[in-house]
Amino acid sequence: MAIESKRIRVSELDFDQIKTNLKNFLRGQQKFSDYDFEGSGLSVLLDVLAYNTHYNALYTNLAVNEMFLDSASKRSSVVSIAKQLGYTPQSATSARASVRVRVNNPTSFPATLTLPKNSPFSAKVNDVDYTFYSAEQLTLVSSVSNAKYGAPYVFGEVELIEGTPLTFKYTAAAGQKYIIPNQYADLSTLTVQVQESASSDMFTTFTPASSLVELAYDSKVYYTKEIDGGLFEIVFGDDVVSAGLTNGNIVHLNYFVSNRADANGARSFGYDGSALIGGTVSVTTLTPAAGGTDPESIDSIKYNAPRLYTAQNRAVTPDDYKALIYSKFPVAKSVSVWGGEDNNPPVYGKTFICVKPENVSKLTNQQKSDILTSILSSRQVVSITPVIVDPEYLNIALTTTVYYNDRKTTKTASEIAQIARATILNYDDRYLQRFDGVYRHSQLSRLIDTSDSAIISNVTTVLIRRNISPRYNVSAEYTINVINPIFTTGLPEGAVTSTSFFVPGSDVAHYIQDDGVGNIQLYYFSQASLTTSETTKVIVNPKIGTVDYAAGIINIKNLTISALGDIDWEITIKPQSNDIVSAYTQIAQIAHDHLIVSAIADKTANGDMRAGTNYVFTSSRS
Repeated sequence: MAIESKRIRVSELDFDQIKTNLKNFLRGQQKFSDYDFEGSGLSVLLDVLAYNTHYNALYTNLAVNEMFLDSASKRSSVVSIAKQLGYTPQSATSARASVRVRVNNPTSFPATLTLPKNSPFSAKVNDVDYTFYSAEQLTLVSSVSNAKYGAPYVFGEVELIEGTPLTFKYTAAAGQKYIIPNQYADLSTLTVQVQESASSDMFTTFTPASSLVELAYDSKVYYTKEIDGGLFEIVFGDDVVSAGLTNGNIVHLNYFVSNRADANGARSFGYDGSALIGGTVSVTTLTPAAGGTDPESIDSIKYNAPRLYTAQNRAVTPDDYKALIYSKFPVAKSVSVWGGEDNNPPVYGKTFICVKPENVSKLTNQQKSDILTSILSSRQVVSITPVIVDPEYLNIALTTTVYYNDRKTTKTASEIAQIARATILNYDDRYLQRFDGVYRHSQLSRLIDTSDSAIISNVTTVLIRRNISPRYNVSAEYTINVINPIFTTGLPEGAVTSTSFFVPGSDVAHYIQDDGVGNIQLYYFSQASLTTSETTKVIVNPKIGTVDYAAGIINIKNLTISALGDIDWEITIKPQSNDIVSAYTQIAQIAHDHLIVSAIADKTANGDMRAGTNYVFTSSRS
């Protein structure tokens, strides 16, 4: 026992336990006897020793944690480890929009008209003013007819970038660091130019280095790295791997400082620049503002850095494509990639890519071009052609009735319904809106039941709505593949229905439905007489298409649509299962505009058995 007491246990980190271990050690000696008296001097020394041991253990634990990507919590540590994997975190990005600029009633008709780079445009989002600037200088060549007949000059597609354009200058010298002094600078807008000297008009443009493989000693490239405070530093070569700088060179950094996601959603733009040839300028929005993001988060860096390192900066496997797009295209919220051999039907020699961007439903043409040219072109296999396709959405229409005990809460039925609605929308944001998202009915139902202590149960019905783009005034074929099996009992129960549309030669709204045995029917409603509101369903074509209930495929043939009765043409489908899955280009999401939530006070919850006669039943059938 005496021998055991002379051993100090070193596995404890708690202060009190450390001090207890020191006391146990002192019990094994005879020289000091006042160690266990709290008012003694030796007890104070034991406190100091225990504190010192505790601090050292704490700091050592923190230091070791910060050495590994999985356990690091400080951004500087995560960025430093990611740097060893060759990964540079994404900067903040500016919202971008696409507009058409028209010059009306010009006072002169020059042969060419130029819209300068950084021409200002204004827009409002949530009553806040934001300024956008044209990304490039555009020159329009006037035709003879324009000059003769006074037709307006039209810039067909102008890309706008939100933010504040800034220029920062450094003079090259030994030990000089080239830091972008703005935390929310958008590196995708950065241009780096090196002036020979303050008195020279010679400028050399440096481009970002993507790989060391093709660099020579005189390659005009720069490198970026994140430093403390979320700022970025520009680094140049040493005349061995790439071109370096000479003392006296002037480095010009031109970039935009972004308002990140705040400007997303801008739809109405006005031209704020100087007059163009004396005319008035009108702006038509082609693509609303989107793509503004915050700097890459710590969790995103931890996720992307090892995957990009695994991809080794090349696009061979589907995971390689995903890693490259996630790491170099921060607007991407979810990415799906599959080989042409897995496509339906198979298309060999191609890789299909589908990207769900933040805040909007699909990529712009410019964003698709950027992914194909800037990110993939130099990294893909030569014999494989990447193809970007737009995502399709399985819009889940939910009708939820919540039952609650009104004796357990002071909230109104409307407030209970709002709580349940917020829970559903949070579930949509957390688990859906991505290609690998699965709507799990029982999981959502459980979350609704536990969202408030007064909620007893809920009845939620599920429908799938697919938005279809019609082809007007042509006999067209439409194939809708929802992957999920469609409900059927062999009887006509409206498992497949549509919103209204018009066909040539008729001013009556038409619809489609299934007959329960695999056929799609075209029909309209006929009013019996002018004196009655009763209508009769008239089948125009009993087999205008087919439906494969098990595979979830609807095929409509030879349907000519002249106009729509609603804003969109939607197909509503009753799924066989309440769980909804997606694959390839499809994304399951809860349709906010088709979400109906109500709340009912459950009278059976008060313990009175007679209250059951007052129970309000809700159908669990869609």
